[in-house]
Amino acid sequence: MENSWHQGERLIQKRVGTEQRMADIGPKFIREFMPLQHREFFQSQTMIFMAYCDTTSIIQSSILFGEEGFISSPTETELWINTQNPMSDFRNNQINVGDRIGLLAIEFNTKRRNRVNAIITEINQKNIKVLVLQSYGNCPKYIQPKTLVSNAHYDPTSQLSSTIMTNNLRTLICQADSFFIASYFDDGEDNRSRGADISHRGGEAGFVRINNKGQLLVEDYLGNGFFNTLGNLLENPTASLLFCDWQQGHAMQIKVTCEILWSDTIQGQSNQKQSEAKRTLCFTPHKFTILSNSLAYRSQ
Repeated sequence: MENSWHQGERLIQKRVGTEQRMADIGPKFIREFMPLQHREFFQSQTMIFMAYCDTTSIIQSSILFGEEGFISSPTETELWINTQNPMSDFRNNQINVGDRIGLLAIEFNTKRRNRVNAIITEINQKNIKVLVLQSYGNCPKYIQPKTLVSNAHYDPTSQLSSTIMTNNLRTLICQADSFFIASYFDDGEDNRSRGADISHRGGEAGFVRINNKGQLLVEDYLGNGFFNTLGNLLENPTASLLFCDWQQGHAMQIKVTCEILWSDTIQGQSNQKQSEAKRTLCFTPHKFTILSNSLAYRSQ
């Protein structure tokens, strides 16, 4: 069980009454290797979402792109990833051997997704090699289907930072049907459940709301009950959110701190109806980074 869940995840599971069920499920679904179908899935991808800590130990959310085959899996516990076509925030010199990263492969047209939490074992100018620590699949619920094609204006260099939420950024957030959360937990224990993680959040456009304090509110929908992200945020409330404008090919990262609101109603919202969610993630933004044409693919 210790290899499956860390203390933050177990505290959330205990609060919602699923601790015993997750103790049974964990060893069955949280593997230390990738099944063949997962290996084949990763190798068929043209992009992979990544959570990593940069040289200043700040958690980052990013994407690596490539043609099919840019990810390879020589064994059931290894992935080789070509890093030559990143989103504009990422460079190989920001990571080191021994760093723990989170990886998520998602196919929007088939609504299939698989996750790996891993440790970097080798880095060169073109590739990173990782050893799998945890491998598991996620259900397709809440993934909004879309078909992606190459972005002719892809530019892996452009970025602009701001501490202000402009009207354009507010529109992107409020119209989004998905975003990604990079989180991190490390208490110094050499255990497979520690490290970086990246997860998908999705819903109908408008599922992310902004209150009158400029905070982002996201209802935590019923999911697999693992609470990987919430467990990390309970122990370490800093996170990086990634919003993708698939129509225009742009992306936006937001550095945030998070509070988990355990209430049936959310107070202080501006022109919003009361929420019936059992819990809501409340993100306080601190820095916005706009990555123009940083997506190698855009929606058709």
